[in-house]
Amino acid sequence: MRIAIVSNSRYEEDVHDAWFGVMRQSLQKVLRTETQVELRSPRRGLASGAALDFDNAYFTRLNDSAVGEAIVAASREGFDAVSVACFGDPCVREVRAAVETPVLGAGETAILVASLIGRRMGIIATRMPEQVGPIHETVRRMGMSERVIPNGIRLDAHDVAETFEKGFRDPGLVAEAVERQARELVAEGADVIVVGCCATGPFCSAAGFSSFEDGGRRIPVIDPVVVTTKLAESAADLRDGAGLPFTTFAQPSAEDVDRVHALFEK
Repeated sequence: MRIAIVSNSRYEEDVHDAWFGVMRQSLQKVLRTETQVELRSPRRGLASGAALDFDNAYFTRLNDSAVGEAIVAASREGFDAVSVACFGDPCVREVRAAVETPVLGAGETAILVASLIGRRMGIIATRMPEQVGPIHETVRRMGMSERVIPNGIRLDAHDVAETFEKGFRDPGLVAEAVERQARELVAEGADVIVVGCCATGPFCSAAGFSSFEDGGRRIPVIDPVVVTTKLAESAADLRDGAGLPFTTFAQPSAEDVDRVHALFEK
């Protein structure tokens, strides 16, 4: 089986390789040994070096189409499933109207897994000013508002640049900051924590931080990249073994997809 992890940004080659190395450490522990994973980036659009561009709703809407193109390309290359490594789930629902390959987004999947494990969740989002609102909207759209504690979406202690700088040096530094926020959320009623950032989550997993003790309980800490990629593997199994489709949209021809893509290349 082959799974494509599609990011929402373009990376320099050295950052791409280092970042995928961090992800792979944790994915190897949960995926089947024969499952192959590749990290794919959009061929155009926003770059990882300009993190604040991802905090602008208009810029990210423009970027969504580039993510969608990368998902379509992965499907055509024969990947069995796609895991979209961005908590905002860029183009995930929309691209299901163009491919039959199972496509899972990190935000929706992590929130669903949290709802299976716990009763009330807290979410720790990327430290950028406009991140909380879109997560609230995702939670509302999914009908999960009552499953998030009041004021249960918090910003991470580190911004994206600091997360990468500290995480590559010592993933434990990222995990320690998340744990501090997580304990505050638990004190206010959460019993499961979602790391609402696909940069922070893999560093937590690399540090071995997937739960912590509180009052005799083990509080789960969900890395959205790990759970989404594992469930993408399962989705491909369900499609191939049970015939379960992972889209309810009528599918256009490949020629029509290419024709419409070309309209936006001019």
